[in-house]
Amino acid sequence: MNRESVINKRKSIKNRNEIPHNIFVKTNIFYKEKGLLKFIIYSSVIKEYTSYTLFPNGLNLFIYDQKTNKYTYLKADWVKSINKIFYHIKGNIIIMSYTGYFLKTDEIFWDRKKKKIFNKKYTTIISNSDGTVLHAINGIDASEDLKKIRLKKISGILPIK
Repeated sequence: MNRESVINKRKSIKNRNEIPHNIFVKTNIFYKEKGLLKFIIYSSVIKEYTSYTLFPNGLNLFIYDQKTNKYTYLKADWVKSINKIFYHIKGNIIIMSYTGYFLKTDEIFWDRKKKKIFNKKYTTIISNSDGTVLHAINGIDASEDLKKIRLKKISGILPIK
């Protein structure tokens, strides 16, 4: 076997590992834990691999809070889910929380186990209740429901009443 055929064989094996096990088109997923609805996902394409799930065309996600009977909405252009616990989310991200906050950024990470979201990217947060507009230049750390938010290097507009 010559060197070129060995290289081609290695590429073939590597590419075989990257083939999704399942591909779903125009899919709605209703996720429940202990019989209670936790979230709903809509995505035009979902690709399941061995160790992760890819939403190459993005998704619309509704996260329900059973206590308040309200939801938080997330929309993004691309999402990678690792073991359904850690999410890497990119592209035109919009998050609208039931607590009255609107968040916009280009990249964010969501750790479901720790129940927090974070990034090191420029992020805009708007409060619907009082019109506050804040710009986190170096990113954010927040609880997944946006009740606790820490902004890094901020500027913005605060209404004075």
